Amino acid sequence: MNKRSFLFILLFFSCFLPQSAAEEVLTWQDCVREAAKNHPDLISAQESVKQSEASKKITASSALPQISATPGASTTDTEGTSTDSYSYGVSGSQLIFDAAKTNHAIKAAAENIKVAQYNYKFTSSDVRQRLRTAYINLLKAQELLNLTQEIYEIRRGNLELITLRYQSGLEHKGALLTAEANLASASFEITQAMRNLQVAQRQLMKEMGQRKSADIKVSGDFQVAQAEKAIPDFEALVTANPSLLSLLTKINQANFSLKSAYESFYPQISGQAGVSRSGTRWPPSGP
Repeated sequence: MNKRSFLFILLFFSCFLPQSAAEEVLTWQDCVREAAKNHPDLISAQESVKQSEASKKITASSALPQISATPGASTTDTEGTSTDSYSYGVSGSQLIFDAAKTNHAIKAAAENIKVAQYNYKFTSSDVRQRLRTAYINLLKAQELLNLTQEIYEIRRGNLELITLRYQSGLEHKGALLTAEANLASASFEITQAMRNLQVAQRQLMKEMGQRKSADIKVSGDFQVAQAEKAIPDFEALVTANPSLLSLLTKINQANFSLKSAYESFYPQISGQAGVSRSGTRWPPSGP
């Protein structure tokens, strides 16, 4: 390796290290907060819950009194004489009996809310799992880059030592060429580790719901809590799974919807009342 190539490598790493110091450092909790706020899958699941809640309110409104108002005004011109007329009316209706059709429809809408909530929990766990994987991959990429840099420094020191020994006649040409090849291999491994780091950064940004890429770092370690030796309660884990709970809730929802559909064949009874006034002046007082 000539001096020009050696100086170029030193300049390359001197430019890279200050950029690393300026990167944003995120903890695991920072990543979780960003994903909860920006991840499109979570936002979509949250909006689905809100939509199902609004649908229940719309369904329940059919059991409340329905009130409508009809104001009106007109002008009639007959042989040069204009006549104004005004009117208004207020009417209301109240459902009295529909064979529990509305009640079952409301219960079906309530079950639909539970389905949306369980889907949100499932989506949240899936996003958290992908986020955790991306976080660990970036942490591994950072450690791998540090390790390759240390290997490069060691091999560079070996090359300097072997170069001095070769120049003094204490080392043969083959050892010098091997040291140069090892240093070139270490330089390539650093470049590869940097590319892997960039991929891990973009993957973590994606799982946090960020559209723009950025140079970030994560802080943490690889310490894993000791697993419990007791056998887990698989039955409890299965029954508490959001996917299973969502399917069971869909069954209840379908049953309520079926009952509501059958009850459409029953007669409906509702009470109605209204009042109206009309006249040539406002407010009208005539019947």
